[in-house]
Amino acid sequence: MKRNYIFLPSGLHACFAVILFCLSLGSTFAQDVHFSQYYNAPMTVNPALTGVFDGVVRVCNSYRSQWSPIGEGFKTIQLSVDAPLGKTKLDNRYFGVGLQLYQDKAGVAEFRRTIAEASLSYTTALEDAGMHWLSIGFQGGLNQLSIDMSKATWDEQWNGDQFDPSIPTSEKIQLPKFSHLNLNAGVNYLYTPDGFNSASAGISLSHIGSPNATFFPVTEENPLRSRISVHGSGEISLDDERIMFFNPRVLMQLQGKQKELVAGGYFRNRLRFKSLYTGFQKQIFFDLGAFYRMNESLIVSSRLEYHSVAVGVSYDLGVGKLSSLSAANSWEIGISYVAPVERGQRVRHKNKMPRFL
Repeated sequence: MKRNYIFLPSGLHACFAVILFCLSLGSTFAQDVHFSQYYNAPMTVNPALTGVFDGVVRVCNSYRSQWSPIGEGFKTIQLSVDAPLGKTKLDNRYFGVGLQLYQDKAGVAEFRRTIAEASLSYTTALEDAGMHWLSIGFQGGLNQLSIDMSKATWDEQWNGDQFDPSIPTSEKIQLPKFSHLNLNAGVNYLYTPDGFNSASAGISLSHIGSPNATFFPVTEENPLRSRISVHGSGEISLDDERIMFFNPRVLMQLQGKQKELVAGGYFRNRLRFKSLYTGFQKQIFFDLGAFYRMNESLIVSSRLEYHSVAVGVSYDLGVGKLSSLSAANSWEIGISYVAPVERGQRVRHKNKMPRFL
C-alpha cells in the first residue's frame, strides 16, 4: 500500500519534499502502513489470524525503513503478542487473544501515527479429524496522529544559503494531536492434513466505517478508507525426510484508489542438530525467497529460525518507474519468538498448524 499521509507546511523546503513524495506516491488520502514481511505481523493483515499458530505464545517485532534518503523517510515499528486459549479444554475449538502496537513516523516535522489494538478470535474445526479449520476475528483500538510544528522550516527562514530555525516566522499554524477509534474484522480458512503440509486463505476488512482522520475535523473530512485484504499461503513438504519445504504466499489489499498485490514465496531448509549428551534434536530452519510487489518493488527475503526464535531480513528494490530512484529502496527486519508446546502435549494442543500463515 503506497505511503502518502504526509502533513507538511508550506515553504520552499516543504514544497520540495511534497513534490518528491507526490511524484512517487501519487495520492493525498490517508493510507495504512505495510510490511514486506507481512507474515511476521499477522494481526495487521487479519484479526482472524490471532492465536492461529503452532505454539503457546507468539511475540513478533518488525522494523521498516523507507524513503530514508528524502529528508526524514518513513520509520515503522510494530510489536505484537498473541496466544490461543482453551486448546486443552475445548473439543476441536478454541479462542485467541492478542495485542499489537505500532508507530509510523515520517518527515522533518515528525508526523506520527500510533496505534494500539486488541484482537479476539474464535477457531473451530469443521470436522472431527481436525484437518479443516475456520477462524473469525475482531479487532478494536485507538489511533493517534500528531505532528511537531516546532521542527518545521518555512520560506521566511531561508537566509540565502540554508534554513535558519532561529529566524522568526509569521506562521501560526497549530496542529494538536488527535485520536480516533478503529474497528477491523476478518475470517480465515486453514487446511492441515498433517504437521508438515498446510494451506490457508482469508479475507479481512479494516477501518470499518471509515473514521475521519484529519487535523481539522470541524472544517474538512478526510476519511481513512476501509481496507480489504485477501491473503493466501501454504507450506508444502518437498521430500519424505521433511528437510525441504516451499512456502508460497500472496496478499492483495484494496484501500480507496490504492491497491497492492504481493506474491512470491520462499524455500525452507531444515538442519538437524543432536545434543551430545541427551540425544534431543534441536532444529534450525533457513528460508530464502523473493516476492514481487506489483509495479513497485522486488523483495528479497531471508530468515533464520532456531528452535523458538527467528530473525528475518528483507530488502525492497524499486522496479518500473521507481527503479531509477535509490530512495525507493527500503529494508526491513523482523524478529519473532514462539513459545513451543511441551513435549508430549502436542496432540492435546491440536498443534498441526504452521507458526505463521
